[in-house]
Amino acid sequence: MAISRAQLEQMLDALDESVPRLVRNKSVPGEFWSSFMSMAQAIQDRTPPDQRSWVCDRLDAIQVKHHLVPPADQI
Repeated sequence: MAISRAQLEQMLDALDESVPRLVRNKSVPGEFWSSFMSMAQAIQDRTPPDQRSWVCDRLDAIQVKHHLVPPADQI
């Protein structure tokens, strides 16, 4: 079910805020990326078509902000 942009903002902000905790708690990089991608996919699944590009840009910005480089198979 698609949600509003305000709700998407809240979800993206929550993901952004959770990154430092995920990095600390997931000692194996694959575990971190599995968690991050699962959370990102949950957001994307609820994104209306006209907001998808914006959500992808925000997800990229979160990764850049936290100096994250996804594994080659995740790009």
